[in-house]
Amino acid sequence: MVGLYWLSSIPGEPSPEDPAVYIVVTWVPPALQNLLHIPVYGVLAWLWRWALEAWTTRALGIIAGLLTAGYGIVDELHQALVPGRYGSLSDMSLNLIGAAIGVWAYQRWARKR
Repeated sequence: MVGLYWLSSIPGEPSPEDPAVYIVVTWVPPALQNLLHIPVYGVLAWLWRWALEAWTTRALGIIAGLLTAGYGIVDELHQALVPGRYGSLSDMSLNLIGAAIGVWAYQRWARKR
């Protein structure tokens, strides 16, 4: 989550004084950046579900999905405050899709285990 927060803190137009990695990240085309929301938030949901494994409730998938989705919403709001960046409903939707896929994939994996 720290890594996602850092990525969403990169300004839309990096200045020459910014770290070189900012410039490298901006080379990724916007369409690809948007699509990367799905696997990134899928992995985050998977990790939340795995981290909650010790809890003894049947709603672990829902909890993991809500934690991931909530973070996705907060991160989009944060990104809206970064110069040259904006938060978008489409990004939030991609975050939710990724979270659902991550929880679903974990549930399937856990059943086969």
